[in-house]
This record gives sequence, C-alpha cells and structure tokens, in this order.
Amino acid sequence: MHLLNKEYSSFLYFISFVAVLRLLLAPFVGLGVDEAHYVLYAINLDLSYFDHPPLVGWVQYIFTSIFGTNEFGARIAAILIGFVTAIFIYKLIFDINQNKNEAFIAVLALHASFLFNALFLMLMPDTLLFLLILPIIFTAIKLEKKDTLGMWILLGVLLGLAGLAKYTAVLFIAPIVLYFLIKKRYELFYTPKILPAIFVALLIISPVIIWNIQNNWSSFAYQSAHVVGANAIEWSAFLGSIAAQFGAYNPFLFPLAFYGLYKAFRSKNDTLFLTALFGAVFISFFTYASLHQTALPHWSALFYLLFIPIGTYFALQVGKKTLNYLKFAIAFGLFLSLIVYAELGFKFIPFSDYQSPHRDIYGWDTIMKEANAQIKNNPHPKSTSSHSLTAHATAIAVTNWTLASRAIYYNRDYNSSVYLIDDRYDQFDIWEKESAIGKDLVVINSYFFKKDIAHSMKCDEVIPHAEFDIILNANKIDTIQFVTCTNYQGLR
Repeated sequence: MHLLNKEYSSFLYFISFVAVLRLLLAPFVGLGVDEAHYVLYAINLDLSYFDHPPLVGWVQYIFTSIFGTNEFGARIAAILIGFVTAIFIYKLIFDINQNKNEAFIAVLALHASFLFNALFLMLMPDTLLFLLILPIIFTAIKLEKKDTLGMWILLGVLLGLAGLAKYTAVLFIAPIVLYFLIKKRYELFYTPKILPAIFVALLIISPVIIWNIQNNWSSFAYQSAHVVGANAIEWSAFLGSIAAQFGAYNPFLFPLAFYGLYKAFRSKNDTLFLTALFGAVFISFFTYASLHQTALPHWSALFYLLFIPIGTYFALQVGKKTLNYLKFAIAFGLFLSLIVYAELGFKFIPFSDYQSPHRDIYGWDTIMKEANAQIKNNPHPKSTSSHSLTAHATAIAVTNWTLASRAIYYNRDYNSSVYLIDDRYDQFDIWEKESAIGKDLVVINSYFFKKDIAHSMKCDEVIPHAEFDIILNANKIDTIQFVTCTNYQGLR
C-alpha cells in the first residue's frame, strides 16, 4: 500500500482536512484539567510522575519548546498522532481484502466517534497508546511468522514506549502471549532472542522504576487504588460507565464495536484475530474496573479505536440495510462533531447559566489575573484585624485538584505561588517547593467547587471578597469568589 498513489487521495485529503481543522481550532480553546496537568509535566521535567509515567510530559516538553508553552503548542502532538493513527487504522482494514473504499469508510466511522475528536486534539497518555497499539500488533504478527532478532527488539522498543506512556500497557503482554500459545509457537517463549527484547523494554521503562524506588512506589500504589479501588461491586458505577461509553463513542456506532470483536474472533485473518485478543483483554479489564468504581470513558478508548472501524468493516459485508444504517450513524457523528468543533472555536451557542460545556476551558486567564490583582492591591483593606498582610508572604490557593492544574498553568506568567490545599497526597505536593503554612492565602472558590474556608482551614482571619462572574454570550459560565485566609496554619 503506497499512500501517495492517486487511488488513496480521498482518504489523504480527508485526514489532512481534519488535521488542519484541528490546528486552526487549537489556539482558541483553553486547556482542560488533564491537558494543563500534562503541560505542567513538561514544565517540571522528571523521570516519572505520581499519577502517570513520563512520556506524555516528555512529548509535551519537545513540542512546547518548539511551538511555545501555549494552547497551540500543547496540542500539536495529539493532532499529529491523530493523523498517523488514521493511517494505521486504514492499513488495518485495507489489508483484509485490499478494498480502499471500505478502509476509508472505517476511518470515517472512527472520526464519527465523538471522544476521538477530543483525544486527537488533547494530548493524554491514552493518545500516545493510540500511536503504538497497531504497530505492536503488526510487529507481533510479523514476529510469529518470521522469528528474527530485529523483530524481537522492535517489539521490545514498542512495548517499552507503551509502558512509558501508561501503566495499563502491561495489558498488552497477555494477548501476545495468548496468540503465540494458540498458534503453538512454544519455541518463541524460550528463544534467546527474547532476552534483548526484554532488556530493551526494561531499559526504556527504567525511569519509571527509578522514580518509584525514590518515592516509595507511590505511583504504583496510586494507580492500583485509582483503577480498582473498592472491594464491593458498585452496580451504579457499572451502569454509569456503560452509559458514559455509549454516549462518548456515538450511540449508533457503540454496538458496532462489540459486533466487530465477535467477527474478529471468528476471522481467519491473523491480524484481526490478534486484535480480537487485545480487545477482549481491554474490555474485560475495564469492565471489571467499572464494577468497582465509575470508569472514565477514555479508559476503554483503545478498544473502541480498534473495533469501531473493524465493526464498520464487517457491517459493510452484511447488505444494503446495514449500509444505510452506517451512512446515518457516520453522518450523524461527523455532523455533530463538526458542530462541537465550531462551538469550541466560535462559541456561538447560548447556554443557560452554569450549563455551558466551556466551563472547564474558559476564563482561567481572567481568574488568575484577578487573583493576582487581589495580592497586588491588598486583599482585605477593610479588615479590622491587627494582622497585616505585610507580615506574611501572600499566595493563591485552590481546594480541589481539578482546579489546581489550570490555576498553576494560567499563573505561570505571574510571580505568585499557587497551592493546592486538600488532605490527599498527589503530584502537586511533590511540585510544591515550600509549605503554605504561615502564608496569607487568596483562596479561589467557584460555583462548582465552593469550600467553607472558616470551617475547613485554620486562619487568623477569613475575609470573603465580592463575587464576579465569568460571562460568555451574556450567560454565566462560572461565579468566582476570593476568600482570604490570613496566616494559614493547616486544615481543620
């Protein structure tokens, strides 16, 4: 398959158009919670991090160093990954029966799945795995057919990079082992060629291991509790997880993924069969996790990345009625995704107060500007307390981790410090260079995260300030209030 041939031009024009659209959109959308967090990884380079391995931060460092630490620079990598991943998906489907139209339709279905239009705009650890999963599958297939040292080392490199991207990449090993067992390639388990592959993989993930040794294995402990933290089955969490996936991946394409898994298992195509083993492992693990707590929809994204296109391919083989269904499902998904992109860029749809989907990605530059103005202008001029702000350094604080990444990111051009004041240990505690104890804190309270400072924090004095609204299209997105806690002495 030579993509530059004219017969593939429709596919290339489409993915190029989507990439350009995302590049144009990228500078006009504020960073979300996770996006800002991973840019902070790049700003605070380390061997690894409390909540994830380091590859996402390292990649962000490269691209923000080239394009600037801004919304555009933070999104270039994800957009490029989306472009390349579409090529891998096209190859996966095209290799089945060399039908370029069916491969193109499968790629269209992927782009009609809502969440991928976000994950190919926002760089997350999952986005990095999208780039690696199919090369790993292709390499394992080649290795089973041609046992060479080069293939083993390539597999070790790819698995090592996956481990450097996200801890759940450990799941990639099981389907490869199962595939070799099913193929009765037992000699692959004791060939000397496996040793260099293991060494290379361990060498690549060694920064994660070293960091965890230095930090009491805290990252591994956190992820174990984070993914499957409860012992009892929570049926409400399970149903909530299924509902979230149903909506996130397009309700009309969602069932096609499971149809694709079923058909891939029955296929005589080795690549599809190995992909089915990967899919079964992924969906089994995240189904188990969702029985204990609500699983975020992007946790299972690898499954849908593979099987919405595969399900689409097999649906195309059924008949005209299924083709009409696919046309509707894909057209619906592409149209709605285009509307969402337009809204993100132009913000033309009026939403009721506090109902805007922009609430996490709009207004943080204003919030941090106003917070720093409170510090500069003396945040409690009417106070009758004998305590003076000049007695202590003044800093900004938030009380929820979801606020912290955006507050710190959008505060990077100011001289003030930002603290996360809560009772859990996380990455923000590692980044804090000095304690907030003894400082005067300007605490940010929002409509969605409001804390009673007087009852939750030990302060000499608690001084609330006037509220102000974050407005878009004449409607309130959020309401912010600053509360000064003088001489902070810890949580109550």
